[in-house]
Amino acid sequence: REFHSADINQNNRIALAELLRVIQFYNSGGYHCVVPPATSEDGYVAGPGEDKDCCPHTSDYNTQNWLINLSELLRLVQFYNAGGYYHCPLDGTEDGYCAGEPA
Repeated sequence: REFHSADINQNNRIALAELLRVIQFYNSGGYHCVVPPATSEDGYVAGPGEDKDCCPHTSDYNTQNWLINLSELLRLVQFYNAGGYYHCPLDGTEDGYCAGEPA
């Protein structure tokens, strides 16, 4: 994925509302896929659930288990604090993204 799942408007920045959404997943003990006809802004529902037929959230990378752990959440905070992020799969980062603007 070129854009991070948290980046709902796909502008290579994590806004406060987007960060708070992932904090909701962290606080809810997990997340799962939206099942139509239900909808959500990002395709996910906070809290444990059975439907896992969508792509996992890109914050869920350190053992992809449909839970956002503290280190995964703090990685997103890093992007928020840096004012941006970009896809850098060949740079050896833990999640395939780099903080800041591309060089």
